[in-house]
Amino acid sequence: MKRGLQLILGLLSLIPLIVAILGLTSGLGRWLPAEAITPEFDSHYRYITGFYISLAVTAWWIIPNIEQHKTALRILSGAIFMGGLGRVISFWQVGAPSPLALVFTSLELCFPLLLIWQAKLPHNRQSRISQG
Repeated sequence: MKRGLQLILGLLSLIPLIVAILGLTSGLGRWLPAEAITPEFDSHYRYITGFYISLAVTAWWIIPNIEQHKTALRILSGAIFMGGLGRVISFWQVGAPSPLALVFTSLELCFPLLLIWQAKLPHNRQSRISQG
């Protein structure tokens, strides 16, 4: 049960890492025509994608002892969920995004479900110490 949760979190952590690498290196030019991009918009986009790296690194820090990091996973899940809510608001106010963005939104809104899974893991510090 623990290994499955670790694997899922590890795989999910690759999404913000890949998006961050693409965002930091390509900026908005990957997604928008040049005439739609302002320096401020591109700068803000690259700044935000930098946060994605911190999401991935935080997930990697949580993974080895996932049963011990309840608060950290709650914070990470909350941040990702709030990002998903932001996408939902954008959908309502601006219109439907690409199918890929809808997939990301679905994952973001479901991320707190990992907390239920984590809550089912045994939290026995002594058994962890005796296992080395």
